[in-house]
Amino acid sequence: MEFSTIGAEDSPEEAKNRLQNVEILVVWGKEQILGVLTVDHLVREGNCGEICELDILVDPKPEKNLVWRPKFVIMTDDGEPVMVNRGP
Repeated sequence: MEFSTIGAEDSPEEAKNRLQNVEILVVWGKEQILGVLTVDHLVREGNCGEICELDILVDPKPEKNLVWRPKFVIMTDDGEPVMVNRGP
């Protein structure tokens, strides 16, 4: 999936603008990934950190992925997201 990043304090309007060019946004808190946003989440009220999907795993081991069955899996390289996929 094509993705970009956005800050937790950013507005849904900013997310809407960025989602015109990508499928999903990775939402960053102060120092860690909080969740993801898709166009489906933009109907909610609040900033990006409040409306994002929290059912994610970041860099999970395959067995954790199967046990937790998250909606989204984010893989990172040196702490930066490099790939986002839907969960199993």
